[in-house]
Amino acid sequence: MKPAPRPKTGLRAQISDRLYDWGPGRYYQPAYAHIAESIGLEEGAFLDVGCGPGWLSVHVAAEHSRVDAVGIDLSERMIAAANRHKGARLNVRFAVMDAAQVLYPDATFHAAAAVQSAHHWTDSGALLAELHRVLRPEGRFYIYEADSDSSEVPPGWVQTKIGWPPEALVRLGWRRFGMNEARWEDLKQAVRMSPFGGGQD
Repeated sequence: MKPAPRPKTGLRAQISDRLYDWGPGRYYQPAYAHIAESIGLEEGAFLDVGCGPGWLSVHVAAEHSRVDAVGIDLSERMIAAANRHKGARLNVRFAVMDAAQVLYPDATFHAAAAVQSAHHWTDSGALLAELHRVLRPEGRFYIYEADSDSSEVPPGWVQTKIGWPPEALVRLGWRRFGMNEARWEDLKQAVRMSPFGGGQD
């Protein structure tokens, strides 16, 4: 598997997190809503892996009082932003936590998702094994990544105002932070070799 980008540290990380919160974290609201709807969880516990500014958790839990959504991320700044975004919702909470060491018991969650975070994983095998541990036997884990080779933005997935963001900027972000077919195949192979795939090639 191609090595993941090196984690940003210090001032660079702070600027990157703020730019994401102010930019993609806001104009991808339709995408978060579409993904939450496709997950379709109406009750139970949901884990948002690499939650960033927390919008997926908010959308998953927004219309379902019987859903408890938990978002985890390594960035304290992203968790602070997520806590601002959840407002007064009592069924959404966020924590600084490593997805390879989830501080919850076995079989806690009914569903989990990772949106635009898998390209950061440095040890997919360990992380997938840990997520399999905290999911219930019937639980599902969803992975969403932008297609870095895509030539167009799907209609209705990005919120634009007065022409912003331009489609070219969105696609540039996908080329920088998405997955091409080869990396996606590597990830699928890691899933097949994990407990999700029975540990077989």
